[in-house]
Parts: sequence; structure tokens; C-alpha cells
Amino acid sequence: MIISRGYPGFFDWGSMGRAEDRKAIVAEINQAAKLYRGFLVGKSFMYVFDDRYIEVIYKAENFKHLTGVDSHLSAKQFFKLASRGKLAASQIDFSNRHPYALCRRKVNHIVQLASFATSACFMLEDISTKSQCYKFGTTDLNFSLLMNYRGGCYIAESLRDEDCFSKAHDVHLVTHIFSRQNDKKLYDSLLFKDGDFDDSQLPRTIRSLLDSSLLAH
Repeated sequence: MIISRGYPGFFDWGSMGRAEDRKAIVAEINQAAKLYRGFLVGKSFMYVFDDRYIEVIYKAENFKHLTGVDSHLSAKQFFKLASRGKLAASQIDFSNRHPYALCRRKVNHIVQLASFATSACFMLEDISTKSQCYKFGTTDLNFSLLMNYRGGCYIAESLRDEDCFSKAHDVHLVTHIFSRQNDKKLYDSLLFKDGDFDDSQLPRTIRSLLDSSLLAH
């Protein structure tokens, strides 16, 4: 699924009053939450790079932080309402820590996450920001999704409106992205593959995690 500025519900932000800003961005957050729930939550994604791999999941409770907006709602309440299209303009706000312009860009990036998980990207390693360090992150040069290891896999925790190359110790080209439902043991969907890569060269440890339907050799 390719999501672009042409899809219904993508707002022309222009000049608006504060109330109109909140109404517009809330509608966009509701749309983003539905996509986030439908395409990302409940699945595991395996990113292959440099003969290594990491497994990444997207949690419902991380969605609020990814948007960058301020809200009195808990992370779970925020996502529950937004994914049902019921988050209201009165339930979000902006502040010095959560500026409107940045929130607007972050929400637009979240809308793109479904297609981001199926397209060419780079893997960043050992990223240091002003507030935190992250072991890995992915970027398509427009924005970066940063993650840390929690309870057996990597969790998508932060969205940055930059490529983060300058903040990473190493950068690798992602050769494959696979996915599976969390209740399955093996990855059964190939979402992206570098066209120049010979699958027979995949390490045995990675091949052992793939369903037989994906193994050409």
C-alpha cells in the first residue's frame, strides 16, 4: 500500500487558527491510528542487513509518543480512541515541548509507516540524540524510526523528523524485510528485497526463521 499526499484525508495545513489546527491534526491522527493498527500492530518485522537481522514490533501504547502531541489521556486510552476514529480535538494540545509544527510533520510520517515497512531503507546503528540512545533505527532519508531492545525484540519507540545519519555510529543497507503475525513462528511474507541480493547467500540463522514458501533454495 503506497500512501501519499493524494489520499483522502491528507490535510493542507496552510494558515489556521489554533482550534482549526487541533481539528485537522486530530482527524489525521485518527486516520494514522487506523493504519497503524491495521498494518503494524500484532505483527513482527524482520530487517536483514550486513548478514544480521533484528526483529521489530509496533506496540499500541507507543503510538501516542510517536505523534508528538500533548494529551492528558494515557497512551492506551489515546490509541484506543484514535484507532476507533473517536479522538477529539479537545483531547490534544501543543506546547513548547510539543510544538504544533513538529507534531504535524510527525503525524504525516506515521501515516507513511505502512508503506515505509515495505520499501528500501537504511538501518542505523547506535544512535545518540540529546535525550536518549537507541541501538537501532530505520530511515528512508525523510524521517527515522528509532528502537531499543525490550523483552525479546526491538520496539519502535521514537519518530524523528530527520534522517539521523549524523547521530548514528554505523549505517547499513537493508536487504530484506519480512513479516509474520505474532502468533506464528516463521516469517511468511516478504515485504521488501534488494533486487541485487542473492537469497542463497542469506545466513542459515536467517533462513531458519523463514517459512518454506519463501525459500528458493
